Amino acid sequence: MALICRHIRAVLIILLIAITTSFCASKNFLRVNYQLPTQPVELNGTRVALTVKDKRENPTIVTKSAQKALKNFTGDFALIVAQEKKEDKLVGAFGLSSMIREIFRHRLENAGVQIVTQENFEDAIVEIVLKEFSLDLQNRKWIIKMNYQASLLKQNRVVAGETITGSAERLRVISGKNAEFVIGELVTDVVNRLNLNELLQAARM
Repeated sequence: MALICRHIRAVLIILLIAITTSFCASKNFLRVNYQLPTQPVELNGTRVALTVKDKRENPTIVTKSAQKALKNFTGDFALIVAQEKKEDKLVGAFGLSSMIREIFRHRLENAGVQIVTQENFEDAIVEIVLKEFSLDLQNRKWIIKMNYQASLLKQNRVVAGETITGSAERLRVISGKNAEFVIGELVTDVVNRLNLNELLQAARM
């Protein structure tokens, strides 16, 4: 009887490893959940263009230790936008810069701001300069850092700006789910921390 139990336990362990390995091997993207503010500012009638520039000194998104744990991660993200009292919305798959732009677009539009194309609207431009975005794995902890400069440009001149930096960490679990959680947690924090009312005050004049 004891021998049978040991065999069953061994088979279960092998199956668990196989399932986990299969899941990790097929995971080539990370899911990012962005939560819109529960009480957005009211900026109805404001019209701006939106641009994102990637000026990170280190273009690598994940460190070697994080890449080893995430296996086939290619640098793409599946963006999900959450809003209070509404169903979560799967926006799509993006590279880093495109995802950041989509997140800020949702933040601005949620506040009543109309986003227009930069080619047709040069008066007011919200420019997001991404200076740091990195995911690391140290001592079984996921560590994410993000730093960006948000500026309002009018007639090619900076009239308002704010720099926001943040970091977060979470213990690693199987499949990298906590890596996704900590990214969404930090992105939500640093994006929602931007004071849109102050940034866009000049655009409404």
